[in-house]
Amino acid sequence: MTNSSYFGTRPLRILQLVSSPTTSGPCVYVMELSQTLRSMGHHITIVARPQSWLAEEATKAQFETFVSEQHRFPLDQIQYLRKLVIDRQIDVIHTHMSRAHFMGVLLRGICQVPCIATAHCRKIQAHWMLNNHVIATSLDTEQFHRRFNMVPTDRISTIYCPVPQRLGRDSNRPLYDARSIRDLRSQWGCANEGPTTETVIGVVGEISPAKGQWHLLHAIKKLSEKGRQVRLVVIGNHRKEYVWELQKLARDLGIGSKVHWAGFCDRVPVAMTAMDIYVCPSLNESLPLTILEAMAAARPVVSTSVGGIPEVIRHRETGMLVTPRDAAAIAEAIHELIDCPRLAQQIGSRAWQKVQTEFDPWQQTRKVEQLYYRFVAAKLSTDAGPQAA
Repeated sequence: MTNSSYFGTRPLRILQLVSSPTTSGPCVYVMELSQTLRSMGHHITIVARPQSWLAEEATKAQFETFVSEQHRFPLDQIQYLRKLVIDRQIDVIHTHMSRAHFMGVLLRGICQVPCIATAHCRKIQAHWMLNNHVIATSLDTEQFHRRFNMVPTDRISTIYCPVPQRLGRDSNRPLYDARSIRDLRSQWGCANEGPTTETVIGVVGEISPAKGQWHLLHAIKKLSEKGRQVRLVVIGNHRKEYVWELQKLARDLGIGSKVHWAGFCDRVPVAMTAMDIYVCPSLNESLPLTILEAMAAARPVVSTSVGGIPEVIRHRETGMLVTPRDAAAIAEAIHELIDCPRLAQQIGSRAWQKVQTEFDPWQQTRKVEQLYYRFVAAKLSTDAGPQAA
């Protein structure tokens, strides 16, 4: 029996090390990945930041959960995580976000445990080439890390984020709950009946300059000037100072009453189905999970053509692509979807079909699992020496 086949017959002990302090796509990804891995029989330990969304959710989901600020200095955090890795007999470490990535490569050296890092974004940092392997969430992200962080070709690969299981991958149709949709639209202050029915446009995620909400507000202004009855729902509550700045902009543009600032939402999949059109106006992205969630809810997506987004959205087939920083183009794409409901329905349907066939959580998680087995088996071979062959 080879080492690979041996490890293929038993569950692995996997440490998910995450340093994001807030709700984010990477945190949702870790929860979905961990849940699928657990259903495959593996034991998952999650280390998150204290009082973070992930620490709370992982505990609720009954994962073995620990908290750590993951500071490099003083050395007590490194010693704490080293002891955890040894005591739990961790087979492989999987890291997410910058602080965790750096801590992961330190633990790899100290504990001699394989470390795999998922690149959820594109940053120039020295630690990337020190991992056993890097998982990029889009081909564009893979190319970035190969070019700017000098990660060798054989140590990086693209594995797309899976569509969250809670969206109902086994269903023959997208998740749909009429009562929840009605309740949410009421909470958002939407006019749902009669001649004043509003088109609900949604955007979800971190509220920051890089996410392009400034340009989306200007697009809403242009739609309002054309007499369109629209309501923009903004979900996300990061960077409060910038939220206040955008709220002032909305008032100055005369669209304050047309924008609902929903804040944090723990029901994003359902919220997606309560929207008529989803917009991603980002200036820079890898491949946001929110786009996949919108597509899984069969919502037509209008998105800027940045990062890995064009790998998933084909213009006028599975979504509408526009140039970044172009409020007029965003408004025009939304306007066309409002005027052509059949086009909107067709785009939403094709988007749903695409994520169901290409972003299945089991298929994507199997690819990650195969990487785990590959490096755990390689370590066993190295530890055993020539006799292992």
